[in-house]
Amino acid sequence: MLLCNAQQKFRIVPRDLQVLEGTEALLRCEIYNLVGAVQWTKDGFALGFSHTIPGYPRYSVLADRNLGIYNLRISNASIEDDAEYQCQVGPAKFNSAIRANARLTVICK
Repeated sequence: MLLCNAQQKFRIVPRDLQVLEGTEALLRCEIYNLVGAVQWTKDGFALGFSHTIPGYPRYSVLADRNLGIYNLRISNASIEDDAEYQCQVGPAKFNSAIRANARLTVICK
């Protein structure tokens, strides 16, 4: 639901997460009053704005723009996925950009 003159802000920020190697990781990101474009980064590298992420076949964004949901799912997590992730919401229509970080730690079996 978009409110007049309301700024976009996080409803759910991604949280640090520990997962066992080979399991699924889900980093949550939900935004109130979403107007900007949303993307995830991994250690500062932009993963793009698509639901599928080129070069990262185990990564997908579970998104519903109307609800402001942009969760990052990583299937079959590996040590390569152990990193700092950031949910980024771009500026738009008098709204500032907002960002939230989470650390994913992958534990070897």
